[in-house]
Amino acid sequence: MALSIASSSSFTYKMAVETDLEADAKVNIFGTGVTLYSIDINNAANAGTVVYLKLYDSSASPTVGTTQPDHQLKVAGGARVIAYYPGGVSFTSGLSMNCSTTAGTGGDITTDPAASVTVTLVVA
Repeated sequence: MALSIASSSSFTYKMAVETDLEADAKVNIFGTGVTLYSIDINNAANAGTVVYLKLYDSSASPTVGTTQPDHQLKVAGGARVIAYYPGGVSFTSGLSMNCSTTAGTGGDITTDPAASVTVTLVVA
């Protein structure tokens, strides 16, 4: 799993790409509050498994299996979902995320998708 963040002094936007998001949370990815404008979730490698991308407005680590996500997107097995938010979605404390095979607060670190799920975020 590899998280990379790209930013440029020429643009106000930042982009984060996680090539293998799992049930353990990536915490406060950008180090500050952000506004989310798009998400690209690629679940192609998990042909028969639905996954749930969970987003938290938090600078602290969410307790996987207990903390209610602020936003959740369901992605069918073998599918890719791209969502755009023209007005943006505010994460005032910070943006943390994880991916699980169980919806809502369900799941724990044992509910990792079997294969890689790639997530790309664009924020300002």
